[in-house]
Amino acid sequence: MDNLAEQTILITGGTGLIGTALIQYLLTQQCHVIVLTRSPNHVLEKYNQKQVKPIRTFSELKSDTQIDYVINLAGENIGSQRWTESRKQILINSRVDTTQQLTDWLDTQAIKPKCIISGSAVGYYGIDQTKTWQNTCDENSPPQNIFISEICQKWEQAILPWASKQQQHVKVVRLGVVFAKQAPAFKQMLLPIKLNLVGNIGSGQQPLSWIHIDDVVNAIVFLMTSTTQHNIYNLSAPQQITQQEFVQSCKTILHKFTPLSLPESLLKLVLNEQAELITNGQFVSPKHLNDEGYHFKYPTLNQALHNLLT
Repeated sequence: MDNLAEQTILITGGTGLIGTALIQYLLTQQCHVIVLTRSPNHVLEKYNQKQVKPIRTFSELKSDTQIDYVINLAGENIGSQRWTESRKQILINSRVDTTQQLTDWLDTQAIKPKCIISGSAVGYYGIDQTKTWQNTCDENSPPQNIFISEICQKWEQAILPWASKQQQHVKVVRLGVVFAKQAPAFKQMLLPIKLNLVGNIGSGQQPLSWIHIDDVVNAIVFLMTSTTQHNIYNLSAPQQITQQEFVQSCKTILHKFTPLSLPESLLKLVLNEQAELITNGQFVSPKHLNDEGYHFKYPTLNQALHNLLT
């Protein structure tokens, strides 16, 4: 494993949840961080300019800029707004366009990075149409012809063919739901439980593929600095849980009572196809991470929730 001290890391999406956690870690390792952002003033206010440099466009960097690693996470939040047709296009463009700009810029660089980490999500595997949830997806499982899968496919295809052609070392990380105190999705999941209102959503038997924020950071650093065999990695915890199991664990830790269930039909009425993010999915295994010796800091749900809720 390489030493990150004095290395320069370029991050797109550096002001988001994962990017922020990564920057905080990288600064403890004496790294130099460059952040592609639409809000450079926000970055300047938050960090020492000698440690973190914000840029609006890749053109602000010289062609001989030494970039040791790239972490490409830029993309609009999937769940923050209703999926209209225009919103769907924004979600795709925010990922694909930034990735295309990144690869175009890398083609002009005299010094190539050691490794590029590029984002995706376990939504790549889509949903279980039968709702029996008897299978577990690994990195070789196929995608589906639904929007949540298609957005991941397009994001990955914006960089993987280029990487193969240019012989660039790219690793795609397919993320589960990130559990963190400041994660919007995690806070939304907890709110009805904290209010003693809603527990199960639909049957409650739908898979919930999750990962603690510390393991997101640790796994990305592991993939950046280790000699690994694959191009695709599922960043999801090894313990497979259902939505109902998440609720039960939260209730026990928080000493809450949730008398109500939210019918799937009501959720679909409000969110249409977007409801599938909550009511359906696939069990996902981090097979490649396990095969290559990554050790999860929070492999079980109870370990993760006790860290975040107590």
